[in-house]
Amino acid sequence: MFGTQTEIVPSLRRREIPMAKPHPSLALLLDLDERLVTPELRLEIDRCYSYLGTPLVRTHPATEGEPENVMRCLVRLGNREYLDPSVEGANELWETAIEHWLLNQIHAVDNQMKIYNRRQREEERDELVFTWLDVELQGGRLVVRFHLDSTCGLNPADSEWVTKVRSALGEGLLGEDVVMVQLPSNASYAEQYTQGMKALELRRAAEEEEARRAAEEAAAQAAAEEAAADEAFLASPSLVAEAEERNRAEEEASDLVVQARIREDLEKVERGELEKTPEEIVAERIAEEAHLGEDIQRKYALPEADFPLTFEQWTVIYADGSQRDFDSTTAAFVSNASAEADAAKE
Repeated sequence: MFGTQTEIVPSLRRREIPMAKPHPSLALLLDLDERLVTPELRLEIDRCYSYLGTPLVRTHPATEGEPENVMRCLVRLGNREYLDPSVEGANELWETAIEHWLLNQIHAVDNQMKIYNRRQREEERDELVFTWLDVELQGGRLVVRFHLDSTCGLNPADSEWVTKVRSALGEGLLGEDVVMVQLPSNASYAEQYTQGMKALELRRAAEEEEARRAAEEAAAQAAAEEAAADEAFLASPSLVAEAEERNRAEEEASDLVVQARIREDLEKVERGELEKTPEEIVAERIAEEAHLGEDIQRKYALPEADFPLTFEQWTVIYADGSQRDFDSTTAAFVSNASAEADAAKE
């Protein structure tokens, strides 16, 4: 017995205990225009963002024009090096622990920003509009800044651009002392905005024209059916349709709430408090429920962006405050005469 025990103990000592897989965490910092921040706003932010972590609110001085708010996502992974691809284990750490996790985090933050503003609209309060979403890496050594669309949105799949920025930085394509990469560049965003708003205007005009044409066609068809019915001495198609709808409503009135309301109305009819036929009561209640469903869909629908953004063009910002535009499709810097002229004026 003792011999068996002495054989087991060394085997336990030789067994290697696997190291726990590192798991990053996210800290949220809402950098807001000081004009917007009130005690009520802080409470609402805590209420709506708490499930993503403890949100921190920081203010910055107001500037001319519309407020520019920043949603900062601070990636935390202790002291492990994951930004510099030349460091042993950094690429594996990025690919296994951060890349997919970052996609999920951006999806959650993007969704929450939209839900928060939907709640604000429901409460008839001002929306909290964010212009930028910052992904802060390696304790602030690099910030990847995304310009958000008109809904404060960012497609979670666009988190892949963080990986592309990291790769370009590691390959030395962006130069030395890079502190931030903004996507898209200011020049690219201005061009996308101009083209996007033109397309939006044309799209809205086309939708209005389509709605007008559909209404005219429906009115013409209804008039033609009425005329045909009169010539054939038949009941008006609209009355026939109403009767069919009432019958269909009776057959589909299985919802308990609808049935309860119908019973209440029928009892009122028996007491002489309501002058309606059973068919009218059923049709009205079903119509109310259908309308309620449409209202709920509109209430919880998320808005559509005025136009989608693309991120191939970057603005690279350096520690000394200088900046250059970079084309990720050609992996080369591009001339930015207007930006250089503005910098020279300053």
